[in-house]
Amino acid sequence: MPTGLRLLDRAIVVVQFLLPILGLLILWELAVRTGLAQASILPAPSTILARAVELLGLTGDRAVLFGHIGASLRRALLAFALALAVGVPLGFLLGLSREAQLWVSPILSLMLPLPAVAWTPILLVIFGPGDLTIVIVCFLGAVFPVLYSTMQGVRACGTQPVWVVRSMGGGGIDVLRRVLIPASLPALITGFKLGMAHSWRTLVAAEMLAALTSGLGYMIFSARSYMDVSTMFVGVVCLAAIGMAIEHVLFGTLERATIHRWYARDAGTGGRQ
Repeated sequence: MPTGLRLLDRAIVVVQFLLPILGLLILWELAVRTGLAQASILPAPSTILARAVELLGLTGDRAVLFGHIGASLRRALLAFALALAVGVPLGFLLGLSREAQLWVSPILSLMLPLPAVAWTPILLVIFGPGDLTIVIVCFLGAVFPVLYSTMQGVRACGTQPVWVVRSMGGGGIDVLRRVLIPASLPALITGFKLGMAHSWRTLVAAEMLAALTSGLGYMIFSARSYMDVSTMFVGVVCLAAIGMAIEHVLFGTLERATIHRWYARDAGTGGRQ
């Protein structure tokens, strides 16, 4: 397909995705303008946008929103990177070793349903408020979905492709690179999405409790003290927009570069290499 047509198709998909959101914003604005919703509790989208412009420093005021966004992103991405560094190797180990899985699965069953934010008061007692507590809480929110999805993805790989690579003289690295990673990648990316989503949601509560001076959660909780509802909604909108961007831009690009391309190639060749 020509590049121009691909770009047009992608633009159409983006517009179709954004239309329901735009419709919701219009209904929200009309509800406030007509008095169906109380503006002091549920400010109109135009009011929230005006407040965001102020917090960005575009009207001459001090730009504070970028600082809060940067602090939250730094904590969430650091926690997510640590979760990948721990969860992916451990997930491969548990997926390949039946004995290790038998020992660790009960612990996973115990820890997976536990909300990571429940650890915040305990970590506050141990480490005090600050980035360390927030990053650990976000790490706990991300690592178990990543680990569990990786383990399930590796377990779903058949033994026949492994035997084929082994029979052709391939070693452990070849099995990992040519069989295990490609076959488990759909489960891996799903785990990445779930892990990042858990980390991002946990971040808000952790920052409300443990952040000292910055972060979107801190900004929302501080605005509550002054009944600054518009600033609170700016923080909520930023959290939603950044979370959506991470999923659709970061992980969506990864999916298009790997899974979608591989499946499209297989469909075009009828499964022949």
